[in-house]
Amino acid sequence: MAGPAVEFHVTPLRSGSSGNLTLLSHAGTTLLVDAGLPSQRGLADALAEAGSGWDDVDAVLVSHLHSDHVNGSAVASCARHEVPIHLHRRNLDGFARKILSRSPVSGPVRTFDDGEAFTIGGIAVHPFRVPHDARGVTCGFSFTPAPGGRDVRVSMATDLGRNENGLFERFLDSDLILIEANYDEGMLHRSPRHDRGRVGSDTGHFSNTQAGKFLVRVLQESRRRPRAIVLCHLSRDHNTPELARATVREILAAHRFDGIPVHAARRDAPLRKFSL
Repeated sequence: MAGPAVEFHVTPLRSGSSGNLTLLSHAGTTLLVDAGLPSQRGLADALAEAGSGWDDVDAVLVSHLHSDHVNGSAVASCARHEVPIHLHRRNLDGFARKILSRSPVSGPVRTFDDGEAFTIGGIAVHPFRVPHDARGVTCGFSFTPAPGGRDVRVSMATDLGRNENGLFERFLDSDLILIEANYDEGMLHRSPRHDRGRVGSDTGHFSNTQAGKFLVRVLQESRRRPRAIVLCHLSRDHNTPELARATVREILAAHRFDGIPVHAARRDAPLRKFSL
């Protein structure tokens, strides 16, 4: 008789321009996707708020080299606890110059290529490239149990400027989707900030409306609906959680995809644990 199914657990710990990190665990393996808080204590506190610590983390995955996703504090923490850092091969040079040079110590660094799946313990990682203006390559990720596990899929992309052809296919049949909804278009248009052109560009960030339309395309092509959707990387100046959720829910409902729980990740505290 088969044993009980082993759940996939996902906890968005922080999400926003002040820092990004998401905790995933399955079958005894725990991964941290990005580790962009500016202090080692902040990283440790964020993990502790989810009932975890660095001793539980098997690897850190780096989506891209902006400092709200990886910086010297992450490198030092990983070195101290012997946690390997995985990043795209084309980001290695920039990582060495920009990040490693600012950390007094460093640990193991391993590389991957987009489109090539690899396994860390009980979790299979499927990286894919997304359009963003970071140096090198910016990646989204899909996660599934290692070969032989249940059919569960978690897909995420937290920084992207546009929906390139084929990008939606990376999110099909996902049980949990984490997607950027950075700004409300009206709030961005009225903003006094000088970088609003960059934010709304094809290599900047996804708006609430873009996220909603992207999700509609994903759901139209999927064989099953996700258990939940998490909106990520909300701007402090150009968005609110209420506005992001309302915009996306309205777009989904207009295409008869209402009823799917839509959450907004927090910049200052864990959202909640999703168990799949």
